[in-house]
Amino acid sequence: MNFFRLIVHSLVASVHLFFLLLMMAAAYSDHFSPEKSLLMAYLGLGFPILCFINFCFLIYWIFLSQWKMLAAGICGFLICLFPLMSYFPIHLKTKEIPKEDVIKVLTYNVMAFGYKTHTANSPNPIVEYIAQSDADIVCMQEYLVAKSGNFLTNKKLQRALHMYPYRSLIPLATVNRNQSIGLAVYSKYPINRSRRIKYKSPFNGSSIHELNVKGRTVYLVNNHLESFKLTMEDRSKYSNFIKNLSSDTFDAFKGSVHQKLGPAYRTRAVQAETVADEIGKLGEEQYIIVCGDFNDTPISYAHRTVLGNLTDAFAESGCGPGITYNQNLFWFRIDHIFHSANMSSINCTVDKIKYSDHYPLWCYLKFNQ
Repeated sequence: MNFFRLIVHSLVASVHLFFLLLMMAAAYSDHFSPEKSLLMAYLGLGFPILCFINFCFLIYWIFLSQWKMLAAGICGFLICLFPLMSYFPIHLKTKEIPKEDVIKVLTYNVMAFGYKTHTANSPNPIVEYIAQSDADIVCMQEYLVAKSGNFLTNKKLQRALHMYPYRSLIPLATVNRNQSIGLAVYSKYPINRSRRIKYKSPFNGSSIHELNVKGRTVYLVNNHLESFKLTMEDRSKYSNFIKNLSSDTFDAFKGSVHQKLGPAYRTRAVQAETVADEIGKLGEEQYIIVCGDFNDTPISYAHRTVLGNLTDAFAESGCGPGITYNQNLFWFRIDHIFHSANMSSINCTVDKIKYSDHYPLWCYLKFNQ
């Protein structure tokens, strides 16, 4: 009987060590470009799952009073401490927001405003949310408007969002003769200049804007990096795999999705490098805000590359996983707000409103003296 227990113990310990190594590799996978290693990109995507598995092993060793294996597991988490705190930060809310030198920034993938118009009798909930957000600067992705007809037009949006007198619209693609989709920045402060950051993509893009905020020049970068372009069938296979973990559901998911994840990771890596180069040209002494839909998690090459010397607002002042995508069990934080070192974030928050397939993300940014 003791021999059988020893075999089981050794087997479980080996499995734990295997998942511990996977978790540590995943924690630092963002240092590897997907152009060189797609495996590391996939590991980064699975980081929260690996953390959960290793946490379950810790509970198991506590229950069995196996202190050596418990210590090994704890050491593994300590090695991953910085990525863990970036992915799952823990910060208390600041109750009193400073009144001076503070702005509120909101980023929101509006999912074409749910393909709904906005009228007094039938208000668009996304438009209403933005109008009531009290944000000073709003960055939108998948900003779809029509030229005319019973659709949402720029004129309707300007009337509904009249509190934002300064606007910059960057079209990325034409949906049809009447509709176009792109990026938009709505601001309470003057926008001096705007331009698109050049990189190849038929539907995604990034833009850079120069704003005058209370006498300060602030550079704002709005992003919608390459998406995975998963169809409803792909997402359904993923949901089935998560709900019914088996080799059959995994094979069904892996076959269709791998063909899209790999190219998207590689394309996004190039886009992130281009955006990072543009940010680098501005200089570290400037006030810089970078936000948008990155279509990638806090542990990813795209996130790390664009972040550079900036600070992730959610890691600095948010709490929990901060999930911003809410469809088909793809529960990840893929929308981000970064800022330069001469600013600090307060109360970075995800509002859990399901008007889009993304939750809006916002924070207060304070200009440091």
